[in-house]
Amino acid sequence: MSERVQLHEYEVINVRPLIAKLDLKDENVTLMVYLIPNAVAVENSKVVSVVSSSLLSVFSDKPKMSELCNPQKMSTHTAVLPELKIISEGGTEIGVDGKKVVIKAKIMNVNVYPDLRDNFGNPCVNVTWIQLTNVE
Repeated sequence: MSERVQLHEYEVINVRPLIAKLDLKDENVTLMVYLIPNAVAVENSKVVSVVSSSLLSVFSDKPKMSELCNPQKMSTHTAVLPELKIISEGGTEIGVDGKKVVIKAKIMNVNVYPDLRDNFGNPCVNVTWIQLTNVE
C-alpha cells in the first residue's frame, strides 16, 4: 500500500443478503449470500476499497441425508448448473467518515452438487461472485 492509502475504521449499518432461487429438477433451493466487510482502505479522505468475505446459507424444500460436503469430493462429483432467479440484490451498508458505502455481491456462477449434502440435508453449493461498491 502507498503511504497515502490507509486502513480506516468503519461502522456496519445494515446487512441484507442477496437472495436467489435455484431450480433443480425435483427440488427448490434458496441461496442467501451475506457480504461481511473486513477492512476499508481510504486515500485522501476517499474510500478506495472495501475488503469483504461472504457468508453463504443454503435452504432446500426437500432436504435429505447423503454423503457430506467436502471440497475434495466436489472435484470428483458432477455439478449441476441450475436456473438462477435473483429475488433480492441485498447489500451491506457501512459508514466511513460520514459517507455511506454500499457493497453488493453479483453472482457470476453457481454449481450445485445434489448428491453431496451439508449436515442439515441441503445440497452443496459453490458460488463465484464479484463485489460491486458504491460510495455516496
